[in-house]
Amino acid sequence: MNMSADNLKNNVSDYQRAYWWDIVIPNLIGGGDAGALEVRAQSTQVPGRSFGEILIPYKGSAGFKVPGKLVMSHTWPCVFIEGLDRKVFDAILGWKQAVTDARTGKGGPDSIIKKDLYLRLTDGQGNVTNKIKLVGCYPQAVDDVPVAYDTEAVIMYNVTFSYDYWESNN
Repeated sequence: MNMSADNLKNNVSDYQRAYWWDIVIPNLIGGGDAGALEVRAQSTQVPGRSFGEILIPYKGSAGFKVPGKLVMSHTWPCVFIEGLDRKVFDAILGWKQAVTDARTGKGGPDSIIKKDLYLRLTDGQGNVTNKIKLVGCYPQAVDDVPVAYDTEAVIMYNVTFSYDYWESNN
């Protein structure tokens, strides 16, 4: 096969851009403005998956490998920009309180605390080219947020969502 730049251009007529994406969080758990979270999502990643390996030894040979179990990280990071209205903070805190209340230590069952989230990749006109459904999500962690007098940076929340599995939902 000819590995020229022209061949690549002819093979991929339009590239998927890393900035053409959005997230969808239907019916936010714990209250809050899901639309604000969707708009304020600044960065994330397409989740990966791999297979474990099973080495089968055979007599005096090096053996051979077969695919093992499906492996996923089960975590999905997302960075949100905050406004003076505290919509991101309130939404994530409300959801985390539904998972486990900080005062009582009691939490809700999976059917109440988990939600399916969607990562949508789009084209330049906003048409969805790939839709990934992250099944059974909840906010697992929110990183510490540094604040300082010597910076003009905005508040950003790094939220790691836990999920059961993901699937392409096209």
